[in-house]
Amino acid sequence: MQYELSLRLISGGEGLERELTTPQVTRPGLALAGYFKHFSPERIQVLGQQEVTYLTDLTSERRRHIFEQLLSQQLPCIVVTRGQEIPPELIEESRRTQTPLFSTRMATASFIGRAIVFLEEEFGPSEVVHANLVEVYGVGVLILGKSGIGKSECTLELVKRGHRFVADDSVILKHITGHRVIGTSAHPLKHYMEVRGIGIIDVVTLFGVTSVRSHKRVGMVCSLEAWDEYQEDNRAGLDEEEFELLSEKLPHIRIPVRPGRSPAVMLEVATTDWLARRMGHFAAREFNEALLRQIESQQHLSAKEFEDWDDQVDF
Repeated sequence: MQYELSLRLISGGEGLERELTTPQVTRPGLALAGYFKHFSPERIQVLGQQEVTYLTDLTSERRRHIFEQLLSQQLPCIVVTRGQEIPPELIEESRRTQTPLFSTRMATASFIGRAIVFLEEEFGPSEVVHANLVEVYGVGVLILGKSGIGKSECTLELVKRGHRFVADDSVILKHITGHRVIGTSAHPLKHYMEVRGIGIIDVVTLFGVTSVRSHKRVGMVCSLEAWDEYQEDNRAGLDEEEFELLSEKLPHIRIPVRPGRSPAVMLEVATTDWLARRMGHFAAREFNEALLRQIESQQHLSAKEFEDWDDQVDF
């Protein structure tokens, strides 16, 4: 993240091995005035324009005392934003305590926002699942199923049809802020996949660099099931199923597999239908409502016909 956050090491490089234990980023605030109750030394400390201006108005002796107190807390690092001139007392104390001191040109709010996103991705809960991950029409689809059901073949056909490959066989899922589940390959050698009967193939070599992604947010879960095990309890598609991943509930579809049926085509259609639902077009419900209206109109017509017939008959 050195490039993304425009970080430049000023001093204290000997302490770069210090560990971060929390994704939180904070501004010292009252700690600069000597109030350390509820201070969190395990967090990255950010000095913005307000903090630096306050310190500049103090005497050199006072600044030195504040930095001695602050850096004695064994901080992971300090970042000064907006490319501001760093007080020499801070640089001196950073070298003495071997506390990494960074400078960035970014505005304080922008730096904190980006840093938190990066750290939450690193610290977020994760798990490894036996599945494939592919991007279909911009939607990350996690493909589940028993071994040998055809997950890799389905993924390969989707890539051949112009979609993007993310992971084969093992996927690392990580939960981050914003109800997001991000998936990436669990293998150190990414963009390779195994196809039964062929062996290991390199997706980049065969289909080009635009056919792969390093990671993708999971938007939908697809389960491939054997035809004789599939239960048709939601044939019309009126009920929306959900699948829980890392405490997040995601849309779930089940596709029965048998010879002559293309799971890749079915998955494409399911993804397109899900995108349509997000735009307010729920085909199953629209069809059901139209059918009910038609049945109701026919019932009303039959009742009217009966009344006309009853008026003409004399009992």
